[in-house]
This record gives sequence, structure tokens and C-alpha cells, in this order.
Amino acid sequence: MAIVSDRRTPSKSSGKSGANAATVRGPHAKRSAAMRVRVIDAAIDCLTRLGYSATTLQVVIDTAGVSRGAVLHHFPTRVDLMIAVAEYAAGKQNRQVARLLADTVPGMDRFVALTMATWDAMVRPPSIALIEIMMGSRSDPELGARFPAVHEALERYQREGVWETAKEAGITDKASIEAMIHLHNAAMRGLVLDLMYSKDRKRTDSAMKLLLRYKKQLAADLTKKSSK
Repeated sequence: MAIVSDRRTPSKSSGKSGANAATVRGPHAKRSAAMRVRVIDAAIDCLTRLGYSATTLQVVIDTAGVSRGAVLHHFPTRVDLMIAVAEYAAGKQNRQVARLLADTVPGMDRFVALTMATWDAMVRPPSIALIEIMMGSRSDPELGARFPAVHEALERYQREGVWETAKEAGITDKASIEAMIHLHNAAMRGLVLDLMYSKDRKRTDSAMKLLLRYKKQLAADLTKKSSK
């Protein structure tokens, strides 16, 4: 499941033949895309290790081991880079959830499994970087103006995806599902922050088991309600 893909739309063809254009432009396009991903991966690493405030362009440049010009070619400002990281991380998070659910039977099994699959994705570096960017948007006016659109796209994708999964499980109460999604997102983000601070995975896992227990009970109640 991906809301934002890290794949870019191919450039429009020039007047050259397809084969010749591929020879001339293909390698350059691949190098450019590889450089972009390299810088984004470095930014994710910095955000995860250092946090938003310490992740300056220069720190990312040093971590990526590339020239300043190469970074500025793709990301003229720090905020441009943070928005690209947020889009990329959102896509990575969604694809990770999709991979974990790929072999799960549609219906109640998949609806219940969605919670732990999402948690698995959220404790990985791309999702942690996304949380750091979210927190950074509170104090960075430019980022604060641009990030909400990325966040809303992710939230909308998640709401739609979970709702489709809930309907496959026989649930018809959309309002309750959307409230559950909001609660789960807020709880998981909070638990990620707690885990980053405390390093106490056992305590965090216990809290997630409780959240999953609540979800199973809610699912049973909503399924029963739908059958009436």
C-alpha cells in the first residue's frame, strides 16, 4: 500500500529516437535518481539518529558523502529535502505494511493483523524520520506550511485502506473505524517516541499488545452490531 511513490515520472522524450534517447539520457537519469535516493537515505539516517534540529543540510551532505552542489541540485533548501524525505518515508511505510499483509487472508484476519504490521513499519527508520519531520514542522514556519499536505495524504490513504479492510471483515460502522484509526496513529506515534527515549522495548510491546486486545474487542463489537 503506497500513498506516495518514490518513483518519479519519466521525463518527456526529446526529438531523438527512443534507442538513442535511452543511450544519451538513460544513464544520466539513473545516476540522478540514485543520487536523490542516496541523499534521502542519508537524511533518514540523520533524522533517526540526531533528530530534526540537528539534521542540517551540511550534516546530510557529510553523511551522504557527496558534494554540496549535488545535493542542492536536487534539494535547493533544507525544507525541500524534508518534504522529499516525508513523501519517500510515507511510501516506504505503506509498502512495508503491504508486504507484511500480502499473505494474510482478507477479512477479520487481515483487519486484526493490520495493527501489528503498521507498528512494525513505524519503528523502522523511515517512519521515525517522518515523525521527526512532523515534530519539526511545529517550529519551522516554511516546513509547517508545506508538511500538512503530505501528512494529510498519508492519513487519507490510511483511512481509506483500513476502511476497505474493515468492510472485508463485515464491519459497517465507518465513524467508529475512523476514530479507531486516529487513536491507533496517535498511540503508535507516542509509543515510538517513548521507545526512542526509554529504549524499553518490552514495555512498549506490552502496550501494543493491549492496543491489539482493544482492537479485537472493538472488531467483535462492530461485527456483532453490523449483523443485527
